[in-house]
Amino acid sequence: MTILLLADVSAALVIGGAERMLRQQALGLAARGHQVHLVTRAPEGDARPFVKIGPVQEHRFAVSRSNELSFILSSVQRSVECFDRTARLARPDLVIVYQSTAGIGPLLRRADVPQAWIYMCLSLAHEEFVSRAPQADGPAQQFRHRANRHARFLVEDYVMNRCAQVVVMSEFMKTRVMGTHRIPPDRIALIPGAADHEQFQPPEDRVQVRRELDLPLDRTILFTLRNLVPRMGLEHLIDSVSLLEEEGRDLLLLIGGEGPLRQALHDRIVQRHLADRVRLLGFVPEAQLCRYYQCADLVVMPTLELEGFGLVTVEALAAGTPVLGTPVGALPEVLRRIDPSLVTDGPLAPDLADGLGRLLRRFRELPGEQERLASKGRRLIEQEWNWPRQIDALASLLAEHGGSVCAADRRAA
Repeated sequence: MTILLLADVSAALVIGGAERMLRQQALGLAARGHQVHLVTRAPEGDARPFVKIGPVQEHRFAVSRSNELSFILSSVQRSVECFDRTARLARPDLVIVYQSTAGIGPLLRRADVPQAWIYMCLSLAHEEFVSRAPQADGPAQQFRHRANRHARFLVEDYVMNRCAQVVVMSEFMKTRVMGTHRIPPDRIALIPGAADHEQFQPPEDRVQVRRELDLPLDRTILFTLRNLVPRMGLEHLIDSVSLLEEEGRDLLLLIGGEGPLRQALHDRIVQRHLADRVRLLGFVPEAQLCRYYQCADLVVMPTLELEGFGLVTVEALAAGTPVLGTPVGALPEVLRRIDPSLVTDGPLAPDLADGLGRLLRRFRELPGEQERLASKGRRLIEQEWNWPRQIDALASLLAEHGGSVCAADRRAA
């Protein structure tokens, strides 16, 4: 089967969950004998029109970034042109759309090319936009913000409702898709996210990992990996460290990731006199990521909204480290499978401080408790949340649609 994946992100460089999902699914489907091609928007600063990722070919379209209108129009036109060039090389049997802005042009103009279109819903586009671009001051900016948000909703609504199947990673996202875009439950497939359980493994010697990373051996280390954007709740996590008393005295919080809030978070750390207890690591390269999971006593997910699954959560569990998360999105679906204490009562700083304090006291007062939680999390990765299992489920779903048609065509028939 020839499968074409359409995305706004590149699988060549993993900088977040969307890139990781795209890369793992592309390589996983190729490993099962499918011919896989990607059509992606060229990353800013990387003008290469074509790259190879193992056996997978990524074809790129460049866009104009001079203003929002030219960005949208060039995205639609050039995604179709790139789709056509790729289809001439290998006509796709199926197309998977990862972001609606990458799929709108080909679906509008080339809907009859594949046998079926599948939508991979990692998050809702208009909600993601709001979380990354808070509404600005002034009537003109507010109008522009509302228009941008509504346009993203309409584009995603059109694309999603014309795909034969929508794939989500959690019950949380299934409910959101049904409520927001009126997709009936029989057209939604739930395939949970996953971790590479061979790449992310428990450490043989946690102390040695800390030495290699030049980290203190005598402190309790917390780690989180997040895009530095408002929805991640990092300001509340920083504040929670200042609220901890006895359990926080030897604490060191490591925050990995880049984003527009970096300076504001740095200023917050300085203002709260936490420079000796909180560090901003910046971008953590893929080659070092597992070691940062391994070095920590606990990984924290302080999310405020829109956590469709949380690949960081399962990667940390695969690396043998328990995870504490807020009761937001799909995090409780994952963490309560291990222990209810791994979910805080709320997403704000007092909730995080209370959850951290209770869990760290358990680690101190109950020998072996940390290892028990880590082992249970690792078993769930080995049994359920791993890429081979996820790709098997995806491949089975695609096989079911190998002879089907676009949902729009079904309704017209």
